[in-house]
Formats: sequence, structure tokens, C-alpha cells
Amino acid sequence: MAEVIALAGVAGGLVLAGLAMLILELIRPAPEPGTPPRTRISLAPRTRKRLLIATGAGVVTLALTRWPVAVIAAALAVLFLPSITSSRAARQQAAVLEGLEQWTRRLSDMLTASRGLEEALETSARQPPAAIEPAVTALGRRLAARTETEEALRAFAADIDDPAGDRIAAALIIATGRRGGAVRDVLSALAIMLARDVAARREIEADRAQHRTTVKWLALFVLGFTVFAVLNRSYSLPYGTVPGQVVMALVTALYAGGLRWLHHLGSLPVPGRFLAAAGTGRGR
Repeated sequence: MAEVIALAGVAGGLVLAGLAMLILELIRPAPEPGTPPRTRISLAPRTRKRLLIATGAGVVTLALTRWPVAVIAAALAVLFLPSITSSRAARQQAAVLEGLEQWTRRLSDMLTASRGLEEALETSARQPPAAIEPAVTALGRRLAARTETEEALRAFAADIDDPAGDRIAAALIIATGRRGGAVRDVLSALAIMLARDVAARREIEADRAQHRTTVKWLALFVLGFTVFAVLNRSYSLPYGTVPGQVVMALVTALYAGGLRWLHHLGSLPVPGRFLAAAGTGRGR
């Protein structure tokens, strides 16, 4: 028993040391201007916040249970459960498609016999739809800086990062230098296709919402059972041993695999992009 306690103490100390180093890295202030650059992982604010919450959950779990496997499971749950149960990514994708449809229709209306495609693209960047504003604004800046139109459109498609953006960019690349009705007809057809895509994805997302609700209830059940096991000391006592930690790791892996499988069943496969970004060669 003394060896088990010693092993748990060493493991807990290592976990605490790792969590402390992670917190120090996340809250480290930015260097002063003129300081030589240092290698540092760049993280989005949302990712940094989630890492901090995961670290806090790990520290609390370690204080309550002294189980290293539980610490790792709590931190990973905070990091990955939101991506399984949240519909944020799907809503953003639908918003991007809707923004592309609005922008394409507006671009088609801007094309006249006297206005070329490049000029219309620059004008469209002044008031773009909110969902694609960064990509359209960057496109306008590149064209204003006299970047080659094809290169700017490939970079635009890379910023959108969706096959629909590739289709629009490819059509515009083919239409580069042309004026008038032919380009308008192509853009109008693309806008109609995008409107159909948006309607189809919203219908699919409504069905997937029911599936995500099931996953949420399963996750809540697992969480409730875990809390019961931690509070019921007589039930959870065997988990304080090395074999108990091995069993906990296996059970946790099975739960995680089951939730991941359920998420996969309710996921909508997205076709890959076909247009290469600027500077990486031609799309195939």
C-alpha cells in the first residue's frame, strides 16, 4: 500500500508541475517592443481560455480524488466535449455559405459593360457580408496593391476554406479580364447553387441537432455517475490502487470512444477543397 501511495504522489506531483508550467505559459505577458522573437505557440483566445479551464478542472479533480487518470480525463473532457456537443461550427459554415451567396449576387449586379471584374471585386470589398468580411476585405486589399488577380483569388479561396469558395474563385479566375453578361450569368448560377446548399445544410443541421441532444444527455449521465463514484468513498476506494487506475483508464477510453463514435455518426462529411492556395501550385 505504501508503494501505491508513493506512486500516486509522484504521478500527482508530475501532473501538477505540468499544469503549473501550462498556466505560466498561457498567462506570460507579451515581450516588450524590440525584444528578439522567441519561439512560442500561437493560440486563439478561445483555445487559450479552454486550456485554462481544462487546467483548473484538472487541479480540482486532483485535489478531490488524487487519481492521475481522473485528472487527465477531466482535462480532456473540457477540451473535447464542447466540439462534440456544440453546433457552433455548423452554424458558422452555414453563415459563410449564406455570405458567399449574398456577395456573389452583389458582385453580379456590380458588373456592367464598362466595369471589369477586378474593379467590381475591389468595390465589393467596401461592404461585404459579415460572415466573410475578413476574406473579402483581404481580397480587396490585395487587388488594390496590384496583386495578380488569380493569386488574390486563390488566397481568397484559402481564407474561406470551403469548397464553395473554391468554386467561386475558380469561376472568377476563368472570367478574369472579361466584361459584361457572360460573367454575370456565371455568378448568378453560382448564387443559385449556393442558395440551394444553404437550404440543404440547414435542413440537415436540424436533424443533427436531435442527435447532439442525445450525446449531451449521455455526457451528463457519465458526469453524474462520475460525481456519485467520487463522493461514495466505499464504491470508489478500489480506484485508488494501480489496478484500479488501469481499469479507470480502460473505462474512460470506452466512454470516450463511444461518444466519439456517436458524434461521427451524426457528422456531415465535407468534400475536400480542390483549388490550391496562392504560391502552392495549381489546384488539381
